[in-house]
Parts: sequence; structure tokens; C-alpha cells
Amino acid sequence: MFPINKFEFFGAALALSTSLFCSCASSEKSANSPAVASVSELTPVRVQLDWIYNAQFAGLFQAVEQGYYADVGFEVSILPGVGADEIKLGDTREPVFSFGSTESNVLIGKVAEGADAVAIGAMFQDSPMGWMYLKEGPIESFEDLVNVRVGIHADGARVIALLLEQQGVDASGLETFAASYDPQQLLDGKADALQCYYIDEFVKLEQMVGDRAGVFLARDYGYRAYSQVMYTSGLTATEHPQVVADFLAATKRGWEYAFAHQEATIDLILSKYNPKLERDYQIRSLAKVEELMVPEPGALFRPMDPEVLKAGQAHLLKYDLIPEAVDIDALLVQQYLP
Repeated sequence: MFPINKFEFFGAALALSTSLFCSCASSEKSANSPAVASVSELTPVRVQLDWIYNAQFAGLFQAVEQGYYADVGFEVSILPGVGADEIKLGDTREPVFSFGSTESNVLIGKVAEGADAVAIGAMFQDSPMGWMYLKEGPIESFEDLVNVRVGIHADGARVIALLLEQQGVDASGLETFAASYDPQQLLDGKADALQCYYIDEFVKLEQMVGDRAGVFLARDYGYRAYSQVMYTSGLTATEHPQVVADFLAATKRGWEYAFAHQEATIDLILSKYNPKLERDYQIRSLAKVEELMVPEPGALFRPMDPEVLKAGQAHLLKYDLIPEAVDIDALLVQQYLP
């Protein structure tokens, strides 16, 4: 099972909904509430993911399951991604608080187009983007990509070209083509390397060929970006800061639980969220998610570096992929991180 809207460096066509809103009548709950509110007293909260239910969002599922959201007075609905063209926040007939998850460059692009959204924290401290290949073939180093056939998605060719040039390689002869996400293309000889997501397609390739699977991660060649960036509306962040703080604190608790109980977490995802997923695939994926979320002790929900986002925006502007620059310092509202 492979995505159709994969986290491209230049932010493919994933659109942030401008219908992020909150009810000013909704009561804010303190993280130190002495007792869990009854269901009828819980404040509705909607969380829009940018992909299907899977291990990428394990912490949110456990925050629901373990009652961490209820502890702070929230009744949380988690919505899966709906495709490459639009993020929808579900039924808006009732006032709720809305949060979402997307890529940092996608968020910058949509705010540049007028979306009312602010970044409140990042789940992944590094981008999972990479290029996978089969070892013992024509590829031994990242620089070798310039001499082989590379399957890419959306603007992936620009990413490789940029990083190769940063390594001092002439990328003018780079051969790329639009490819699917299926690793079988490598085994069939249709591609020498494929753009991938480290926690997704590369996991599948590892299952298929074991130690023969190789990958070059973009982060190791100078690409910095945050993934699964959590956002909400500027109005929510300004007028209901305690809601934001409580949501982040409960979400962090969910991730801590998920990493401490990985097999039980995958059982939860398979039983309640997406029974079509393969268990071994998800267990492997969650282990790689932990690598990206906690690359070192204490990194979970570490604040984003504004300079990383400014560098990403500079590339978006260079290639005319956003209409104008946004104020990155204003975009980041991270004072409520736990």
C-alpha cells in the first residue's frame, strides 16, 4: 500500500483547509484537571492527518486510547488524509477545535497562499525522504545517482539535483522519470533508484530483499526539513492557548506510551484503525518513526529551528513555488510545547 501524496521537498499539491476554526464558547480545560470530564462535557477536537491511519500517527492513537486527551477535557476525532489535492477537516456543522499534520514546506506554501494556520510543533525532527536502491548494483554512493535511472515523484528531480550540486556533482545529466511507490520496480530493473519515504517504501524493500536494501537519506546530504508538523488556526493559538498547550501535552504523552509499548500500539492500530495493514511492516515502520522523532534523548517535541524553515522557504521562492515569502517567526507558535 503506497501513498499518492508523498511529502515532496517542494510541497506537492496538498492543500491546507482554511476552515480551521474554534468555538469561542468552548471551555478550555487545564492539563491539571483533577478529574476526567464526562463524555457530555468533553470539548470536541478534530485532528486531520495527511495520510492514512498507520504507525506514523501512533502517538495520537494512543493518546485517545489511554485517555490522555480525555484527561484534559477533549473528545478527539482523528481523520485520515483524503488525497493529494485537499485536506478536509470533516463535518463542520458543530463548532470544534481543529488541528492537523503536514510537511513544513507544504505549510509554508499554503500560508503564502492565504491559509490561516500556524505551526505549533513538529513530530518528525528530520525529513524521512530518501532514495532507495539495491546493493551490489551500479550504485555505491549518493553521487552515483547522476549516472543511473532514478524514479521520482512530483518535484523530486529538483531535490536530487540540488543535493548533488551541493556535493560538487554536475547534475545536468541526471536521468529521472515519474515512478510509482512500489519497490518492485527495482527488482524488475525498471529503475536503479527510487525516491522513497524511509518509514514506508524502504520498509517494504527491506522486507523484500533484506540486507540488499540500501537508502540515501536526504538529511544526510544537507537537506533539513520537519515532517508531520502540527498546525492549528491563528485564531485558536491566539484566543485559546490553553487548548493548544493541553493538546500538545496529551499528544506527547501518547507518543511516549507508543514508543514504550510498540507491539501493543501496532495491535491497537490494526484492531481499531486500519486492519488491512501488515503487522510486521508496521512494527518496522514504528521503529523508524522513533528514529526520526527521537534522534537523541530529549528530542521528542523539540522546538523547530526557524532557520531550517527559512532555508526551505528560500528554495520554494527560488523555484517560484510560492507566490511570496511568509514571516517564519510569526508562523512558528511553539511557546505551548510541553
